[in-house]
Amino acid sequence: MAVAIRTELPEVEAMTTFGDCIQLKPAAENLWAGAADLDYSHPAGQFGGWTAAALLKAVLSEPSAQNAPLSLTVMFTDAIGDGPIQISTRPLRAGARLQFWRAEISQRDKVCAHAQITLGARRATKGFTDAVMPEMPPSDDPSLVSFSPPSKFGEQLEARWPAGPSMFTGPDAPARTIAWTRHRRGFAMDHALLAVLADYAPPRVMMKRGRFMLSSTVSMNVYFHASEDELAAVGSDFVLTETDCRRCEGGYFDHSLKLWSKSGALLMTSEQVAAFRD
Repeated sequence: MAVAIRTELPEVEAMTTFGDCIQLKPAAENLWAGAADLDYSHPAGQFGGWTAAALLKAVLSEPSAQNAPLSLTVMFTDAIGDGPIQISTRPLRAGARLQFWRAEISQRDKVCAHAQITLGARRATKGFTDAVMPEMPPSDDPSLVSFSPPSKFGEQLEARWPAGPSMFTGPDAPARTIAWTRHRRGFAMDHALLAVLADYAPPRVMMKRGRFMLSSTVSMNVYFHASEDELAAVGSDFVLTETDCRRCEGGYFDHSLKLWSKSGALLMTSEQVAAFRD
């Protein structure tokens, strides 16, 4: 079972975003140098959410990158360990409203993850949201319990769950969870933090087994829906994570995830496939 993390972390300056804390320096044209952040590690290597955010940060740092992220697709091909990393970027196509980029993160001459990233200009249109935000007690409700994974990245992030064994649904119930989540250091919400939270959900197989289990993300698709005003309105507050599984079989499971602001705005949706061992 995931254990409660009580670590007190220093708060960051007001309105500092998560993307600001990912340190990348230009090494050559379309090449960025950095290092694995040990605050976002786990027993198998670097947390996939941090890896996705770093790939996104590299593309958004490119001088020719325009507009906000629409989608991010990441394939996790090898573990990232301690030490330096490099991220290469390549523009695939740029149109009037859309840009398509490829990014690869490498360490010690091996590609550890690669991503396809789409940037787009939004315009005023009619809109709708068919998805419905689930009911949940307020994030400061005293009945909620704070739990995080027993790992370094779990010390950075917080999830507040309904009281009781809500993260363990049991063998006869859907592996569905809802929880309030945020970064413990008070980073303001941005697209990089959305990418982190897309990978911040307990392994679905763990729901059924009733005990803590490790899993590794194989691939993840992230779809960004939030406007800049909606991100600014979140600030460093909690957002609601809703996660569902459709099938777990043969050492793999999928999950779909929705991220809601307290005002009911659907900020991000994601899909992923993960591997696990019994």
